[in-house]
Amino acid sequence: MLKSRVRAKYAHQFRSPAAARRRARRWTAFAGALVASPYVALAAAAVGLFPAGVAIVLALTAGPAGLLLVTELNTELPPQRRSGNRMTARTLTGERTVDLSRIERVRLLTHFSTGGVSERVLLVRDAYGMSLGLTTPASHRALRRALERLPRHGPRPRASSAALAHLGMVSAPGRLAVHTVVVWLATVLGLCGYVTAVLALAT
Repeated sequence: MLKSRVRAKYAHQFRSPAAARRRARRWTAFAGALVASPYVALAAAAVGLFPAGVAIVLALTAGPAGLLLVTELNTELPPQRRSGNRMTARTLTGERTVDLSRIERVRLLTHFSTGGVSERVLLVRDAYGMSLGLTTPASHRALRRALERLPRHGPRPRASSAALAHLGMVSAPGRLAVHTVVVWLATVLGLCGYVTAVLALAT
C-alpha cells in the first residue's frame, strides 16, 4: 500500500508538468493561428474564396487578440499557493507549479496599454520546463528569497539584468528605463510592420 502511494505521488508529479505543457502548447498554437489568420485569409482570397478585405479585418482584430493572448498565457491569476519550494497558481491554461529551488531562467516582460506601462511580469522557468509569470508582490518576494538562497558556487539560473533590477537585487540605474524603451519600440514597430505587411499584400 505504501509503495503504491509513493508511486502514485511521483507519477502525479511527473504527469502534471507534462499535462500543463501540453495545454500550454495547444493554447499557444491557437494564439499563433489567430496571428497568422490574416495571411491565411489572403491565401484564400488569392483563389477567390474570400474578399481581401477579410484579411485586413483579421489583422486589426484577430492578430492583436492573438498577440495579447500569448502575453497572458503564462501569467498567474491570484491567489497563488506555496508548498515548500513549490509555487502553484492558476493561469489561462490551468494550474501550473514551478519549483523555485530548480529555477533555470528569469526574464522581465513588460506590457503596455494606451496610458503607458500596464504590467511587469517576471517569467520564471524551472528545470521541469514549467513557466509561470509572476505579477504580485508576494510572488516577487518569494522569487527573490529563492534566488538569494541559491548556493554561490555551482550553476546559477539565467536571470536578465532587467529582472534582477526589478526585484531590487542589483543596482542598475537606468536599466529598467532602457528595457522599457526597447520593449516599447519593439512592440510598436512589430505591430506596425504586421499590419503594414497585411495591407500591402491585400491591395
